[in-house]
Amino acid sequence: MSRVLAVSVLLGLSLTLGACAATPVDDPTNGGTTQSRPTPTPDQALVPTEMPSAVVAIDPEEFNNGFDEYVFKVGEGPTWCTISPVSQFTLCEQNEAAAVYAPIPAPDSCVYSYGYQVRLWSAKPESGETAEFACSGGFYSDASQAKTLLTGQSVTAAGFTCFVENVTARCDNSSGQWIALGPQVWSLNN
Repeated sequence: MSRVLAVSVLLGLSLTLGACAATPVDDPTNGGTTQSRPTPTPDQALVPTEMPSAVVAIDPEEFNNGFDEYVFKVGEGPTWCTISPVSQFTLCEQNEAAAVYAPIPAPDSCVYSYGYQVRLWSAKPESGETAEFACSGGFYSDASQAKTLLTGQSVTAAGFTCFVENVTARCDNSSGQWIALGPQVWSLNN
């Protein structure tokens, strides 16, 4: 019953939102052609635009979780990020309850959580985009023991540079694509 209610509320919210962008998805019931679902876009003025010139670079080893990944909490907010040199991506995530932006409609292929993890690959993968939402069955990493990256600080590892502005993280790859995530905003730049 709660799933039906959640779907009904999400559908109602999707239909009533005004200024929405469209995200193409494959529709197998329509011969595999593409249709659009509205994707609510948060205020992009909340996205950190570029790293401040007076930023302090922090040694990435301070964030090494012992598994050759670098995990940091984002300021005093609910978000955290992981730089994974082995997987060649950076992933920022937060608990669904922490997000105050409108829910992101999941593609039909995702039966888990969607819109609370953003992933940035070092290069464009064979399928998908360089910067994208991840379909998630749970958290990628555990940030309970992670140190905090504060406003005015950055960390660079494995070709990724991340910095924090208040409670929002922005991570760039060496090709110029980036992701941003915080409780009020998300952004993907392909």
